[in-house]
Amino acid sequence: MEESYINFNMAEKIELPVEKRLKAWHNEEWHTSKGRIIRDIVYALDTGLVTTVSFIAGVSVTLVTHDKIIIASLIQIIAGTIAIFFGAFISTRAQKHFFENQIDFERKEIETDPQKETEEIRVIFGEMGFDKNEQEIAVKRITANKDLWLKFMIQEEIGVSPEFIDNPYEIGFISAGSFIIGAIPAIIPFFLIDLVNTALIVSASVVLAFLFVVGVFKTKITKVSWYRSGLETLAIGAISCGAGFFLGRIVAGYFYHL
Repeated sequence: MEESYINFNMAEKIELPVEKRLKAWHNEEWHTSKGRIIRDIVYALDTGLVTTVSFIAGVSVTLVTHDKIIIASLIQIIAGTIAIFFGAFISTRAQKHFFENQIDFERKEIETDPQKETEEIRVIFGEMGFDKNEQEIAVKRITANKDLWLKFMIQEEIGVSPEFIDNPYEIGFISAGSFIIGAIPAIIPFFLIDLVNTALIVSASVVLAFLFVVGVFKTKITKVSWYRSGLETLAIGAISCGAGFFLGRIVAGYFYHL
């Protein structure tokens, strides 16, 4: 009786969405299936920082007044936001279509060649160290439910769970929003300070501080040491921003003196 209750409970949990299932199993809030989204957020934040700082460094040579720098930078931010939204949307949509096609193909294989798919289950469990009797128990349990059978095969063969297929619109908006957030620290000083050179120095200082904050923010998901993550992100971001800043100044200075 107790064993059947446990099995029923486990089956109930397996039907839950991944996010709820992780918490149901572990009873810990920090278990999450959303860790992969941190990649898109940090990438877009860093891109917003680097491209904006590089652009400002360039236009500040030719556009002396800070009003013109602000207008030009806002145009660049808008263009960058649109570009990163569609870039993230198109790439995520292509990945989504690929996974969906693979899932459809696996579904057809289960319908048209169930013996082959059943043998694949035996092979998978055999590689995990299960003996023949245990393999047959697994085959019987999994093939009794076609939805479970399909989910098992796509997880083991394709390496993805349907719940983990990202929504292109969601990733697009997350990336675009992160890009804007990354660009804000670089341009804000020009709204507050009239002297261009002073604004550039303040902008660089704010960007460095922001990079450290981004590194600390990552630890909410990565669970690594906050100061190590902060310093690592600061160092890598500073190198990227510094390279972009100086290249922007060099290129802009070259064209200015032509």
